Amino acid sequence: MKIRKYPDPVLRIKSEDINESAKSLKNVIKQMTNVMKYEEGVGLAGNQIGITKRIIIIDVNEKPTVMINPVIKDHSKEKELQYEGCLSFPNFNVIVERYKEIDGEFLNSSGVKESIHLEGLYARAFQHEIDHLNGVLIIDYASPEDRFNYNIYITKEKD
Repeated sequence: MKIRKYPDPVLRIKSEDINESAKSLKNVIKQMTNVMKYEEGVGLAGNQIGITKRIIIIDVNEKPTVMINPVIKDHSKEKELQYEGCLSFPNFNVIVERYKEIDGEFLNSSGVKESIHLEGLYARAFQHEIDHLNGVLIIDYASPEDRFNYNIYITKEKD
């Protein structure tokens, strides 16, 4: 498995809920975790490796958390601006406004429903990966000039 890079069309596909058992995803989870660690990322969504199912992995504390069918249930009123990068956008960082705190729900790798309260980098990564599942990318937050410059950059990289 390899990270799909922009402008790969799979990154724009809205992912579908996972209805099969979590146990059947064991191989996918292992591969996603290995790819994310190898690439030194803090999060990875299924469509970043070509799987258009609602699965993400977040690792901000050396303990990867698998989240199947994750959803944001509530969020703080407070937001913050920070630079974000993305494994699908090498050498590109964008200032993105995100909620400071998030309440979410998901199924864990055993298929058990969990609720979680997130703050800081964990909350930011959760929102970033949910964006991926919905086909929203960090380039969508960039200024028109930054989008144009990045598109020029990736065109030159292909040559």
